[in-house]
Amino acid sequence: MNSKLEFRRFFAYTEEKHKSFYTQFINGTNIIYGKNTSGKSTLIHALLYTFGINDEKGKLSELLRENVIFRIDLILHSNITENITIVREDETIIISRENKPRKKFIGISGNRSEEHKSLKHYLGEMFDFNLHLESSGKYQQAPIEAMFLPYYIAQDVGWVYRHKSFRGLDFIKNFKQDFFDYYLGIVNDYDRNKKNELEKAKERLKNEIEFLTNIESKDPEIKLSKLKDEKYVTKALDYLKIYKENKEALIELEKDYLITHNKLALLENRKNVLFRVRKALKNQDPIENDCPTCHQELPESLEKIYEYHQDYLDTEDQIEENKRVINRLKATSGKINSLKRDIEKYKKIIAKDYATLENYNLNDLSLSTWIENKVNVQFSSNVTSKIGEKTIELKEVEEKLQKFKTDDEIEDERKTNSSIFRTLFKKYLKELEVKKFDDQRFLNLYEIPAFPRQGVELLKTLLAYNFAFNSLIKDTEGIHRFPFLLDAIFEGDLEEDSKNSILKFIAKLKPTDTQLILSIADSEKNKISVEDYNTRYFKGKAELICIGKNKFKRAFLSDHNSKLDDYLEETMNLLIETD
Repeated sequence: MNSKLEFRRFFAYTEEKHKSFYTQFINGTNIIYGKNTSGKSTLIHALLYTFGINDEKGKLSELLRENVIFRIDLILHSNITENITIVREDETIIISRENKPRKKFIGISGNRSEEHKSLKHYLGEMFDFNLHLESSGKYQQAPIEAMFLPYYIAQDVGWVYRHKSFRGLDFIKNFKQDFFDYYLGIVNDYDRNKKNELEKAKERLKNEIEFLTNIESKDPEIKLSKLKDEKYVTKALDYLKIYKENKEALIELEKDYLITHNKLALLENRKNVLFRVRKALKNQDPIENDCPTCHQELPESLEKIYEYHQDYLDTEDQIEENKRVINRLKATSGKINSLKRDIEKYKKIIAKDYATLENYNLNDLSLSTWIENKVNVQFSSNVTSKIGEKTIELKEVEEKLQKFKTDDEIEDERKTNSSIFRTLFKKYLKELEVKKFDDQRFLNLYEIPAFPRQGVELLKTLLAYNFAFNSLIKDTEGIHRFPFLLDAIFEGDLEEDSKNSILKFIAKLKPTDTQLILSIADSEKNKISVEDYNTRYFKGKAELICIGKNKFKRAFLSDHNSKLDDYLEETMNLLIETD
């Protein structure tokens, strides 16, 4: 279901002068009327300003100097029906939604402020508005003005140029194309930034794959390296087998040599220790000598003498046994020397085999060049692997891009919608008795330049155009529907016949799914009043909103009616409530 916005009440109040304005809208046709410069356009500008459209500030400058507070009450028809109130006081906007937390935005008078951006995103989510426009190379959410643009014809330029009721939008890159595509439902409901990123990623991956492929295909050295490597690897494996056997034998020899040498050194040390023990025992003879250290008499008991001689004899026995072991080990010195010779021999064999491999040449491929060659082979392998990774990644990107419409599909849909628009536009021009266009450019939605007409012919042409566009987009899935605002439909010096044809057209072809709000210049001195128009064309069912009692100028605000005090208090409470 498309979301539909309905205006219910609008209120403006200035505390400085204790003046206010209040009106209600019906779900049908609403006619704002009054003398020229009475404030009819002011009401429409104030409505838009309350939503945060700062483009209207200049048109409201005189009113804003009085520090006016604006309030609008709305009904949003979507999946559910929701009551919404928006209050704006200069830099601050308060949005109160039924069964939802109140939102406050402070510092929204500049369109580039962070608060105004937050407001824009909040309103976009609230009204299901998702148009993105290109800015600084990225697609960003469109301004609030673009939300109202299809539904607003301004008094100043709206009846001169199509879709120029707000300033600045034409300076956005590809604005008209993206604007039409969105409101006609031609583009998918997607994040355009994502599509741009995917398209850039696709182009980058294709370039990388092409670059990597060219590296291998155009570099003969890499191809040759792969061929050489296949032949040389056999020789390398033979060398490694012999090297492994010789290295294992060398390790065993070195191990045996080390163990034998360590054992001999240990026995030599033990012999030296035993010699020192024997010398000490001789100096401690308990029968003939005193203690060599303190010069006291040593014990002369039979037990001590026996122990001494026993130790001495044991030491002598150990010395003799150690000598015999050492002699046997020395006898194996030939083995040690043999081990040394064998170790040197195997070292020379290994060095010789390495030198042989190093000097081995196969198609100008030696060990050193083989290592360099191996780098090329490894590089080629990495390139191949990288190409595979990039190809998989490219396929994933292409699958994601398939979710978006192709350029041809989009172009076909544009032509289809342009054809429907052309039929409606021609029909509405005929209803208004406007001369047909000979040049087809003025009938093709995406190509229309400024209409080469003026006066009432131009006004009627723009009226037919905007009604045709409004009718075209009403059935677009997911497009929000806002009240149709037509400011000053009698813009210019119009004769009565032209006024009648315009009102007849509007009454007959007005949108049935949204409110119609239009303004008409009137005066109590006019022969045909707005009441007469209402009776004649709208069967007396239009809501008439009079500005300045139909006789005063600059009369948008009037003395505050005390009957609105409760409503005013409620409005002020919305502003001062704390979160």
